Amino acid sequence: MIYYSMLTPIIYLGCPEPIQYQNRIDQPADTKHMVFIEDDKHRQGGFWIDAFEFPNRPNQVPQANTSFPDAVQHCADSGKRLCTAQEWRRACRGAFENRYGYGSSFEPNRCHTETTISSGHSSMMNAREYLVESGQKQHCQTDGVFDLIGNLEEWVLDDWQGRTASLEGGAWYTFHTYADCSGNYSRQPDYRTPLSSPVFSAGFRCCWTPETPTPADIAADANSRLSFTSADEYNATNERQLTENLWMDMFEYPNKLGSKPHIGVSWVQANTLCIEAGKRLCTVEEWELGCGGPDGWNFPYGQSYIQDMCSVLQDSSNVIGTFWACQSPLGVQDMVGSVWEWTSTSMDATVLKTDPNNTLYEIRGGSWYTDERKSTCTPTAGYPVTDLNSKHEDLGFRCCRGTHQQAALITATHSCPTNMVTNGSGCIDQYEYPNIQDETPLADTTFTQAIQACKELGKHLCTSAEWYMACS
Repeated sequence: MIYYSMLTPIIYLGCPEPIQYQNRIDQPADTKHMVFIEDDKHRQGGFWIDAFEFPNRPNQVPQANTSFPDAVQHCADSGKRLCTAQEWRRACRGAFENRYGYGSSFEPNRCHTETTISSGHSSMMNAREYLVESGQKQHCQTDGVFDLIGNLEEWVLDDWQGRTASLEGGAWYTFHTYADCSGNYSRQPDYRTPLSSPVFSAGFRCCWTPETPTPADIAADANSRLSFTSADEYNATNERQLTENLWMDMFEYPNKLGSKPHIGVSWVQANTLCIEAGKRLCTVEEWELGCGGPDGWNFPYGQSYIQDMCSVLQDSSNVIGTFWACQSPLGVQDMVGSVWEWTSTSMDATVLKTDPNNTLYEIRGGSWYTDERKSTCTPTAGYPVTDLNSKHEDLGFRCCRGTHQQAALITATHSCPTNMVTNGSGCIDQYEYPNIQDETPLADTTFTQAIQACKELGKHLCTSAEWYMACS
């Protein structure tokens, strides 16, 4: 048997010879460009995996813009199958269980990640031109398996909750904290995988074992990292007043200094715990007021991000009160970072649902794991919602006390300039730029140009939350 290790990387230059494996009875019909991974979790002691992203050919740009059914079918046509999440992560981490495969710490340019484009958009129609050929990043490999991190995010059979399909490894544009072997990014509560639609930045590679994985095999990764924290006794009196007749817990539940936030709870469970305490979950408007204060700051401490003020981009969660600088103008702690927080505000958006029968609820604040783009008082990246049955290791909650109508009074006391309309706590242009009725809107613009045009008018480019609120 031939093994490949970090000490003996395979460098593919030109046309490589077929990889030969000696003395293996159980193997695919064609083992060219495949690697056998020893793994005691499998009945046969291991599995085979493609060395490169599909079509598994070195020095060729891999196939992008694939859906989950595409990936399943292509692997079946090749006499293989799509890898399980557990197999993919084992191949990525290697025998030494390294976060990035090649080591425990990120090394810039080792893999094809963090590539930016002028528009700022991550899933462009021409995303293929931002890919590199398979194996071009010669040192981005684990035990002879290349490009598991970056280039294309890769479909696998299951997600961490035992449901169908997920994407692993990150793409060419992915921030390095998320592009790793851990699978943490796909465990985020705001992460959604559209199964039937092609994803421009998604590819895949195939695996093979003598026996087809059972449902138990496929679900082996389910809940493997989800820890349920037993909350200390709840402190109902530790509150901060936001406005007249409206109070918010100072800390995340159990609202007690030195405790760990209560995590691994569904929306129903969180809502029930607040109700049992004579309170309720906070609305989105209440939550954002408690976080950014009456001036609507981006962060609890001001408009600009300051490193290490809050529990953001940490290796693990912290006890309540660790980051005292993370205090809002209204005296509420840890609104940003630490753990995501449930709100009582639902969102009716079919396009965002992975299950059409589930109700989506908005979440806020980011967590210890997320970066500063998601760890904000008002969303600026993506749609932070998740279905009411989801449970996550970095999703908790805090309670409010008062009437729901109070939040509406907070946001309704403003008027808008000409050709702008009210949009909750602010105003939005009535028409597309230049915001003039019966005039053709400006097209062919970059993200930078859009920001500058709004700035020159004394406005700002809409956040996704502001845009969605106006649309819905």
